[in-house]
Amino acid sequence: MGTLALLLFLGSLALGLAALVVLVFTGLGVWRTLRYGYKDFRAWSAFFGEYAANLGAALEAMEERVRSIAAHGNEVREGVEEIMDAVEELRSHPLLRAARFVGRFRA
Repeated sequence: MGTLALLLFLGSLALGLAALVVLVFTGLGVWRTLRYGYKDFRAWSAFFGEYAANLGAALEAMEERVRSIAAHGNEVREGVEEIMDAVEELRSHPLLRAARFVGRFRA
C-alpha cells in the first residue's frame, strides 16, 4: 500500500512538472506569435498611416465642399425670402388693393 501511495505521489509530481513544461512552451509560442504579429504590423503601419492621412485629407475636402454648398443654400434661401417679402409688399400695397376693389365692381 505504501508503494502505491509513493507511485501516485511521484506520478502526480511528474504530471505537474509536465504540465509546467507544456505551459512554458505554450507561453513561448504565444510570445513568438505576438512578436511576429508586431513585426507584420510595423511593416503595414506606414501604409495604414498614409491611407489614414489621405482619408483625412479627403474628408476635409468633402467638409469644405459641404460648407460651400451650405453657404450657397443660405444665399439662395435669403434671396427667396427677399422675393417673398417683395411679393407680400406688392400684394398688400394700397393701390393694388384699390385696383382689385375697382376691378370687382367693374366686371
